[in-house]
Amino acid sequence: MQQFLPEQERATRILASVDRVSKQTGRSKAQVALAWLRHREVPVISIIGARKIGQLEDNLESLTLALDQDQLRLLDAASDIQLGFPYDFYRQEMVRGLVYGGLRDKIIT
Repeated sequence: MQQFLPEQERATRILASVDRVSKQTGRSKAQVALAWLRHREVPVISIIGARKIGQLEDNLESLTLALDQDQLRLLDAASDIQLGFPYDFYRQEMVRGLVYGGLRDKIIT
């Protein structure tokens, strides 16, 4: 059933990319995520959910972080939206086998 849960894979990719950029820049993951949202083509209004002054200060430091094009591409690629059902469903080998009765390779050339 794990193959039907693409959102977890996407979240893992995004977190790994944010972590990588965080290490490259020496900034916190929260700062990277907030700076990334600021660089998006489509306007995004971030809602900062800080509960402590330290968290608020850390989040505000994201305003001084400029991400380069490679970092933005990495983050954008990691967060690329998968089309999901039914598109991904029909790409699965098991489903193709059922749909074409095991004859897909002979039918589609």
